[in-house]
Amino acid sequence: MGSDEATLYVANLPWLTTEDDLVRLFGQFADVVGARVIQDKKTGRSRGYGFVDLASAHQVSAVCSRLDGCEFSGRCLEVRPARRKMPRQ
Repeated sequence: MGSDEATLYVANLPWLTTEDDLVRLFGQFADVVGARVIQDKKTGRSRGYGFVDLASAHQVSAVCSRLDGCEFSGRCLEVRPARRKMPRQ
């Protein structure tokens, strides 16, 4: 990721949500670099959350205020800035 990019955590995703779905949804409000829907390693099914990478950290608060709590395919999304991944010990 570039120095100005930011990542959002998106929870309560409908089970059939794809990465393209996230790019389309978030792309209405920000410049999206990429998206990931996290899947269970054993079953391959969605775990109900994912991440969206934005081109600019300046867009984070506007996107969160616009999409946090919004209804998407029957589910109320939870959107917030992602925490930095801590290295495992």
